[in-house]
Amino acid sequence: MTEQGAAESTLLRGTAIFAGSVTVVLYLLGLLLAGFAVSEVGSGADSTPMRQCRSTPDRPEGAVVETHEVRYLPVHVLCRTADGRLFNSGVVPAWLNPALGVSFAATVALVAAAFVQADRRAAARHMARAEP
Repeated sequence: MTEQGAAESTLLRGTAIFAGSVTVVLYLLGLLLAGFAVSEVGSGADSTPMRQCRSTPDRPEGAVVETHEVRYLPVHVLCRTADGRLFNSGVVPAWLNPALGVSFAATVALVAAAFVQADRRAAARHMARAEP
């Protein structure tokens, strides 16, 4: 005999696992893109400063690019000019961090809902056993 709400509970847990997997894949994609771009720096002619820092439309006019910084939350690569200004290199697509935030929020909400549903099912089982 299957318990009432078992299918919904399984669906909710499965959806939470899927949302968590999407979050991990998006984060790894961002790290991979940043890692590949940074790994090219210093490898060959015309590789320093980072090519993406020199060719991005976000670069301030007349700015001399000095170095770059990798940030992990949100995932992006920032370029630093000689006068200390920072601008985005465009290595990580603009849609990735918002999608990462939405998938993380969905994961948290789904996991919380799964815990609440499991607690309610346990309470209902306990009440059913307590009744004569």
